[in-house]
Amino acid sequence: MKPSVKYALSISLALSLFTGCAPQPTPAKPITIDSTLPVPSLNGSLSDITTIAFEWKAISDPRVSGYSVYRSIDGNQTLLRIADIDGRFATHFTDDKLTPNTQYLYRFASKGKEDIESNGSETMNVVTLPMIAPISFFQSVGNMPRSAKLIWRPHTNARISGYAIDRKNITDQVWSEVCVINGRLNAEFIDTGLKDGQVYDYKVRALTYDKLSTLPSEITKVVTKPLPPEIKKITATTNLPKAIALKWEPSPLSDFSHYNLYRSSRSDGTYSYHAKLLESSFTDTTKEDGEALFYKITAVDKDDLEGTLASVGTQGVSLTKPLTPIEYDGKIGANGVDLQWGNNDSRIITYTIIKTTKISWIKSEVLEIHSIKETKFHDTDIKPNVGYSYEVVGVDKDGIRSLPTKKIDLLYEVK
Repeated sequence: MKPSVKYALSISLALSLFTGCAPQPTPAKPITIDSTLPVPSLNGSLSDITTIAFEWKAISDPRVSGYSVYRSIDGNQTLLRIADIDGRFATHFTDDKLTPNTQYLYRFASKGKEDIESNGSETMNVVTLPMIAPISFFQSVGNMPRSAKLIWRPHTNARISGYAIDRKNITDQVWSEVCVINGRLNAEFIDTGLKDGQVYDYKVRALTYDKLSTLPSEITKVVTKPLPPEIKKITATTNLPKAIALKWEPSPLSDFSHYNLYRSSRSDGTYSYHAKLLESSFTDTTKEDGEALFYKITAVDKDDLEGTLASVGTQGVSLTKPLTPIEYDGKIGANGVDLQWGNNDSRIITYTIIKTTKISWIKSEVLEIHSIKETKFHDTDIKPNVGYSYEVVGVDKDGIRSLPTKKIDLLYEVK
């Protein structure tokens, strides 16, 4: 029997691939080669996209405690130890997380005790399979309200388990995965919650059952439906009794639904929803004469998208009260009360006299005398030693009353 031959290798010594000699691995620490240890005899290999599997003949030598696996890295001709397999009865090894369509070189050695190895096996040249082709047809449907519809042709490869959708907002230029769709035959995705009138890029990747991803498809661009344009040329009246009439430029929307009217009592106040309108005009009622209100109007389309509110509201004012009569004076005597006043507002067409009779110190009676057309009034309905007060109000054609004059207090005393 020949004596065992052992020799030590330097830690920096690389494997020679071209001399036909035993492999010279470069482990983490020096290894002793025992040429009498049986060399693994490889049956062959099977390649996948990112995985290569090997099989060798079983070794019965009890000195063998396992196996060392050597592989080239990044196309380098130097082989480095990448794995240790415990147990001499092992006959299979799988190397994963490899690069698709890439050539690798492998050698195997049996291990003895205390960092003793056999000579290396034959060098195997193995190539991983190419990656599955990307999706060939990918399109989008745009101008949808806050959403985008994506369609593609289902992948023909039965290893595909589903699809990953990637999206990029044009403003931030960052790709992100927005959805994973299970099922090879699925061919549609609707992305929701998008911004109005925004541009988005999409691409789709096919996914395999073993968690691999194909290269992305070509990029498709989507523009979401914009908001309705701002309503312009709003006008509001200032001359209607207890009312404000509004008009505005009709919305150019082809899918117009309605207008929303918002109202506020202050130009810089909070505008509250007031009415839903179908026409480009509206008459609003007010509670007071000369009441000022501010308005903003938006258009709403059939997808319920609403345009933005204008930055500045449009002011309307109901018709103000007529001016109070002037130069008001009154006298009382045995023949009655004589009142006279002046008119400084052409809107006034009649007057109303407000007569208050003091019945007692805690009780009085108020009487209004309407439709007086002259700027004077004679009242014969008086009693001696009874106090009276008079006010005059101007009234226009719409029945809007001015503020009253100051009261004139009169008393006809008889002793």
